[in-house]
Amino acid sequence: MIRFRRIALRPLNAWLASHPLNGSHRKYELRVWREVNANFAALRDELIAYTQEALDDARVRIRKGFEDNLSPFSDPVDDPAAHYPAMLNRITLQGYLGETLAGLAVEHFGAFGKHDWHVPAFLFRFHDQEFQHLDLINERLLMGEAHDPDASAEKRPGRTGDDALAFRIDQAGKITHVLALEAKCLVKSNTAIIADAHGKLAAGTRRPSGIRELITLLSDYETDEAQAWVARLLDLYRDGFRTAKRRDGLAYTVGDSPARPASRVSWLPIDAPHPSYSADRRFGAMEFQLEDLKGLVDILYRGA
Repeated sequence: MIRFRRIALRPLNAWLASHPLNGSHRKYELRVWREVNANFAALRDELIAYTQEALDDARVRIRKGFEDNLSPFSDPVDDPAAHYPAMLNRITLQGYLGETLAGLAVEHFGAFGKHDWHVPAFLFRFHDQEFQHLDLINERLLMGEAHDPDASAEKRPGRTGDDALAFRIDQAGKITHVLALEAKCLVKSNTAIIADAHGKLAAGTRRPSGIRELITLLSDYETDEAQAWVARLLDLYRDGFRTAKRRDGLAYTVGDSPARPASRVSWLPIDAPHPSYSADRRFGAMEFQLEDLKGLVDILYRGA
């Protein structure tokens, strides 16, 4: 499927307030947004719709083979995706939020001074560990057994590979730039995870692994737009990425803001990427400081 939803910029900018920074690195840029929770109500419904649309392709995959056009899923008992993703562990849902915010920021706020980036689809359908987990959850609920989604035993490994990919295309429809996004979403900032995220991006090749996954995903849809994306991604894959430029991006979502020193604005470095980032590519870091991370996850994914 090709995603189409966007969020009105005025309420989005009121909810995520930008804090301008002046870094000095010629290939590195950090942008910071802080949540103004009091302004969330104005875009609540739009943001729920945006995050749920990002998961629709995963639901399609979960339901594949179970569909009956004459008898749609009118009863949650019959729908294998009925409890997706609400009954998954909170850590998984935080990961989904981080990846979705990465795509949202690039689509709405731009990157590297350009505002024509496209995120044709998210890659949630490839989180196989959680799909297997969901089968167990559905059986448990069907049998009337208790299920605590946030118990430690319900944690599953995160999906491997690129967290999200964004693209710029020229007037002929050819891909000119690829932005590989690594996303982290934590209750408390963690310096080791920051270092790991930078190292993972540095190790990336000119052809991000998610390209193949996107081709597989979009090939399932017969719309003209989906097939156009498949064609341009295949061209990109086959030419060895000689004509498209790779950019790297880190979306760091955290449930707290720096307290001391008072002059500190971000958890991520301002003037240069973390030393574990050894690649010589343009790097855009985005930091989202949320007032109520737990509450936001519940609203977006658990219908609270």
